[in-house]
Amino acid sequence: MHDKSAVLILEAPWNIYEGDINRSSVEPFFQGLAKQSNDVEILHSRFYDVNSFRLAFAALSKHKYKNAIVYVAGHGDGQRVGGARILDIMVQCSLKSVAANITGVVLGSCFSAGTADRSQADTINALVQESNLAWVAAYNCAAFWHESTMIDLSIIRQMIRAKESHFQDRGDISEQLAMGIECFSPHFAVGSNGKSGSDGKLISLNQGISFFSQPRGQGNRSRCITDEVWGMWKGLQLESMVEFEEA
Repeated sequence: MHDKSAVLILEAPWNIYEGDINRSSVEPFFQGLAKQSNDVEILHSRFYDVNSFRLAFAALSKHKYKNAIVYVAGHGDGQRVGGARILDIMVQCSLKSVAANITGVVLGSCFSAGTADRSQADTINALVQESNLAWVAAYNCAAFWHESTMIDLSIIRQMIRAKESHFQDRGDISEQLAMGIECFSPHFAVGSNGKSGSDGKLISLNQGISFFSQPRGQGNRSRCITDEVWGMWKGLQLESMVEFEEA
């Protein structure tokens, strides 16, 4: 086993502005994370479709790490991230989870947890089953780029430091994820519903992100734990919500 943990970043082109040819990237933010620790590696590769995703993923996941987290970043439409289907992404993560010791996945794209018309929850839960994956984070809104990247970074920073013992109990997983978002307000706008004009509306963080977990042990199954995570979040705040709202 590799003596370091690793964040495996697979990123599709963003094309945020004219002339943005693979310039915009989440990687620099995570390189900053790596500089804070001598036992975390940041591995990064681009992908453009499902075939290039598979090739990139195979290259990044060929070692077994102390703790590995997969971060897939790119534009999403509720069924795909970049040019790869969420189903195909989760299949690859599930298949390589034991060999690379992948404990979690962050799907950093718009509607990666699905849309109002088509949820990806069943797909995510089904592919976490019988794998080494203990948790998944995904968005059910058109997430804003900078805000969601900061949230992803904070979640991954917390979960890459988690110990194997934290993955034995669903409550412990929820607490670790809550610690990853404890510095964010649940009421700030993390994105929108993706609609324009009068049909468009902002989506708060507590409505725009979903968490899933599967603790270690026979008989445990993956399910959505978003409400549990936000319940843990409340306990991590220095002031109660009533005191916060009165301030």
